[in-house]
Amino acid sequence: MPRIFDFAKVADWEDRLKTLAEMAEPERWIYLHAPARSPLPVLDSYIKYTFVRSFDQQKIVEADQLACFNTGLLTPGQEEIFAFFTISDDYDRAQPISPANKKWWLKSWARAGDKMLTDFMEFPRLVEYWNDPKELIFDPKLQVQLNLDHIVKDNLNRFPEELGGKVDKNGVPTDLGEHDEDEDEAAEGAVDAQPIPLATRNALEGAMKHSIRLAQRSYRMAVPQFYHGRIQLLLPLYLRDPKRPDLALTLERHGGWYRAATVLYTDWAYRHARLLARPNSEWLGGFRTDVLEEAPKLII
Repeated sequence: MPRIFDFAKVADWEDRLKTLAEMAEPERWIYLHAPARSPLPVLDSYIKYTFVRSFDQQKIVEADQLACFNTGLLTPGQEEIFAFFTISDDYDRAQPISPANKKWWLKSWARAGDKMLTDFMEFPRLVEYWNDPKELIFDPKLQVQLNLDHIVKDNLNRFPEELGGKVDKNGVPTDLGEHDEDEDEAAEGAVDAQPIPLATRNALEGAMKHSIRLAQRSYRMAVPQFYHGRIQLLLPLYLRDPKRPDLALTLERHGGWYRAATVLYTDWAYRHARLLARPNSEWLGGFRTDVLEEAPKLII
């Protein structure tokens, strides 16, 4: 699975992300609570995975000395935005392409109407993430299997401190530092030997059942996300405040039933959901006015 950094030379990545955020329609590109290495972690992940998907679906278009892929983003004037590549000055055509001899260089982001794109006969198409739109909608007729013990054992650190976890009263994880999600997942299972706090199990079971009842009455409650090559659904888990979820529950569909797979920090859930579309769910922190008031730099 080639990354954009394997495909091309990329300089000043964080500055390039900032330029793209300013070029695109305003939206939330930051985390609300979880620490992150990137100043714009949602956009950072979005572009990296959009590139991978574009590569896998052969939607990177080349034209002589140029290449581009569709970022899926729009300008405020509703023009599509593309990543634009030129041949690297250091590329040696006589040598095979390798990490030391990359063919492409990420030059800039370009609007559909930019002159630099006139050499392309057609623009790259949007990437695709699903085949059946029904995957994106919660089916209230299906049962949900709740594997409570597994979820708590593998993710106890993601729960509130008063339930044995490591998330403070403001919703900030206190044990992550600047670890990314993959690193944290690699450490899952480290608490298997610990007994499951009864209060945590009971709180999780109640929150799960409550969220499922909400989703059965409003399909909009379940937000689709793309993770590890498949569509999952996200539901809010209210453990402390009935207006602000502490975690997001992921549901995987297996034929005629759903499996409650794991729980995520809501920032991570938002990041996965953004691959498919800009989440407009209030519980996930999409367009809530109270969130914007608390984080005035939320919109870039």
